[in-house]
Amino acid sequence: MKQLLFILCLSFSGMLFAQDLRTTFSNDFSRWEFDGKTFRTVFNNDWDNWEFGSLRIRTTFSEDWDNWEVGSNVKMRTTFSNDFDSWEIRGNGKTVYVKTTFSDDYERWTISGDASGTMRTVFSDDFSKWNISMDTKGLPDDVRAAIVFIAVFSSFHFK
Repeated sequence: MKQLLFILCLSFSGMLFAQDLRTTFSNDFSRWEFDGKTFRTVFNNDWDNWEFGSLRIRTTFSEDWDNWEVGSNVKMRTTFSNDFDSWEIRGNGKTVYVKTTFSDDYERWTISGDASGTMRTVFSDDFSKWNISMDTKGLPDDVRAAIVFIAVFSSFHFK
């Protein structure tokens, strides 16, 4: 009985960190809701320049989607050029790796390094709603935003 109670408690505690990321308007991948804040493009159809609350998220060089800056302290990049299966996020003394669970399956991701968790679309072949479950203890907001932005990027890039 104690083991069952322990397992239920662990399962329930894992759900406490799960949150949804969803488009604000149907089929509009330029505006997203997550954790009471909005990811949105700064200019219409400018996929290189985003805002999340007070954070700016932008490509390091115009239309170079391999390298991004999140705020002033965090950099994220693909592990290999033009290979969007694997990302590395560095900043504020943290290093996080976000990789597709299966090669070229942009609907399921694993998070490792100084953070752990998963990201997945809620429905198959529907990039407009995601379930993101990660341990956020000690994780700065800009690093957390970078992780979640990979789901946003995947949505507008691979939809």
